[in-house]
Amino acid sequence: MKYAGLLICAAVLLAAAGCTAPAYERPTVAVDGIAVENVSLSSIDLLLSLTITNPNPVGATLENLSFDIFFLEGDRQQLLAHGERGGFPIEPSGATTVTVPVTVDNIRLITAFLRLARDGAVTFLVNGSATIDFTITSFDVPFTRTVEVRV
Repeated sequence: MKYAGLLICAAVLLAAAGCTAPAYERPTVAVDGIAVENVSLSSIDLLLSLTITNPNPVGATLENLSFDIFFLEGDRQQLLAHGERGGFPIEPSGATTVTVPVTVDNIRLITAFLRLARDGAVTFLVNGSATIDFTITSFDVPFTRTVEVRV
């Protein structure tokens, strides 16, 4: 009877040891750049390119991507656009490139266009966060980058 209790305890401990979640490493998100896709009288279409690097041997889902794009002029930041997307599959043990279109109305871009006409380049700041879901755990990964766009 004494041995039966020990065997039950040992079986429970062994079963519980197999149920522990593996340790997941935090993925990284990097802004690769911003491209100008289309310019019209009323708006400009930008394409934000990101690379999500997943060091884990299992895939994930980019559940939510939220970002702001600012026009930089000296020390001033002017908010141009806010974007949110989600539902992108993330490859295991590697890099996944994600492109997100965002439209900015030209009223906000007047200063940027003047700078572009004068200098041939515009500097943007991209600031955001990505929620990457591995089903049993998730990570909120912030990202930021200053990008110069030449046309």
